[in-house]
Parts: sequence; C-alpha cells; structure tokens
Amino acid sequence: MKDSLKTNRGIILWLFGSCFLIWLMIMLGGATRLTHSGLSIVEWKPIVGIIPPFTEAAWLEEFAKYQQFPEYQLINHGMTLSEFKFIFFMEYSHRLLGRLIGLFFFIPLLYFWARGQLTPGLKKMSLGVAVLGMAQGFMGWYMVKSGLVKDPSVSHYRLTVHLVLALILFGVLFFAGLRHLYPNEKVVKSPTSKTTVMLVHFSALAIVLTIIYGGFVAGLKAGKMYNTYPLMGGDFIPTEWAYLSPVWLNFLENPATIQWVHRTLAVITMALVISAMIGVMRANYGKIVKGSAKLMIIAIVFQVILGITTLVHVVPVSLGTLHQGTAVVVLGLMLTVIYNMNRRAYD
Repeated sequence: MKDSLKTNRGIILWLFGSCFLIWLMIMLGGATRLTHSGLSIVEWKPIVGIIPPFTEAAWLEEFAKYQQFPEYQLINHGMTLSEFKFIFFMEYSHRLLGRLIGLFFFIPLLYFWARGQLTPGLKKMSLGVAVLGMAQGFMGWYMVKSGLVKDPSVSHYRLTVHLVLALILFGVLFFAGLRHLYPNEKVVKSPTSKTTVMLVHFSALAIVLTIIYGGFVAGLKAGKMYNTYPLMGGDFIPTEWAYLSPVWLNFLENPATIQWVHRTLAVITMALVISAMIGVMRANYGKIVKGSAKLMIIAIVFQVILGITTLVHVVPVSLGTLHQGTAVVVLGLMLTVIYNMNRRAYD
C-alpha cells in the first residue's frame, strides 16, 4: 500500500511538475516576444544549440549572422553587441527551457515505464505528449522562420498555433494529473441543471477562443493600438473594422478588429464563467468543486482587469507576461472544475 502511494505521489509530481514548467515556458515565451528577442537566434540546432557563445569571437560570429536578416537591417540597425546579448539570452533561455522540459518529462517517463508503474492509458497519453512536444519544437522554429524574411515579424497564425500546442500539452498533462490526484473517489452526482452544465462547457469554449484571439493580438501587435477602454478611438467598434476585403478577413488579419474581438470576448467569457460558477456553487458538489469555482471567479475577474491594465499601459513586458500566464491559470482552474464535476465518468 505504501509503495502504491509513493508511486502515485511520484507520478503526480511528475505530471504537475511538467505542467508548471510548461506554464513557465509560456510566460517566458511572452516575455521573449515582448522584448523583441524571438528573432535573435537565426538558426535551429536542437542538439548543439544548447551551447551558447562563450568567447568574444563566438559572440561576434553570432551577431554577424543576426545582422544578415531584416530585423537588424530595418529595426535594430546600429544595435550594440551588448544589446544583442540581451535579446539573444532571452531567446536562448526560452529554447533552453524547452529542452529542460523534454528531459523533465522523458527521464521520469522511462523510469516509471521500466518499473511497470504506468497504466496503459498513461502510456498512450505519454506517447501522444511526446509527439506533441516534438511538434511544438518544430512549430517554434517554423514560427521564427516566418520572421526571417522580408517582413521581420512572425506570422500571427504560426504564433497562435505555437501557443495553442503549448496549452494542449498543459491541458493533457494537467488532466492526467487530476486523474491521479483523485483516482478512485466517487462523487454523488448532483442534480445540476442542464443550463449550468451547458454554461460550464460554453465557458470553457469561450476561454479557449479568447486565448486564441489573444495569440492573434500578440502576433499582430494589436495591443499597441487603441490603448483606451472601453472605447476605441471614441467608438465601441473601431472605424476601420471592415477595412479589409472580404469582410471576414478582418476577423483574422485586421489588428483593430482583432483587438476589438479579443476584448469583447474577454467580457463575454467573464460573464459566462461567473454565471456558470455561481450555478456550480449552488449545486450539491463537494468542497473541491465549490472551492475551484470560487477561485475561478476570482481568476477570471483578475484576468480581465489585468488585460485592461495591460492595454491602457501599452503592453509593458511585466503586465503582458503576467496576463499570458494568468490565462493558463484560468484554463487550469476550468479543467479542475470540469473534471471534478464529472469525476465518476472518468474513473
């Protein structure tokens, strides 16, 4: 029995530890983007790239590579070597953390697998995570590559896919962690109204959609325009919302429209989440669900206020990074609520 508890505790630490590192990775990715550091390393070397420049000659060689690309030529022309070292280390740290996450996940995986401590379901999940992790690494480079061309700005589509893949990895591992944290406890199903259940799932969908548009905002630097709230240039809807043709393209590529969609979705999501969580707290669930629902309300209100503050201060690095990290916290809390509402269905 003690060995079983020890094994379970080890797996829980492994799964949630991986989630924590992914959360840090998403935060560091946000900081890297906001400091305009993402295009400082112009090569993708998954193995030898772990070694940074040490000598002055090595630094000058790396700097010379960067100078051959549009970001230096059009934006950072005249940058000093010292300034280059800062943005290099931001991107290097981001890539290094990605490698460390891989080691943190795979070494315990091999250990638990060899000792026969993984269930068939966890083995399948781990293989899926491994594939997603490799896809995430490739997507990171594919995103960077889009900024090493004529326009020194990464594709907002690729950036958003890069973010969504990270969130999927987080969600899968977090959900697996919840299943091990509450493995066999049965919960008496509450006669929750269909409206509340529907609101919970609509809230989860709204959170994901809002985050996706947050990725579009980040990729297009849309947070740098219309830094007022609630009006945008004196109007609730920006005057250039239909600038592109056909009209639907504005919802994918027009920075003003995308900022409006993101901020509108944020308010709608907050209303949905609060309504859903109030319904959940009124139902006959246990303390875990009710406690998570209360935290969910606090987190979503804080996230909206933080988003507005970030906007009106023209997206400083600290607030922008925190806003991105809090989105992951909101997602984690929503997964906790959904899992524990339906725990018997997953046992």
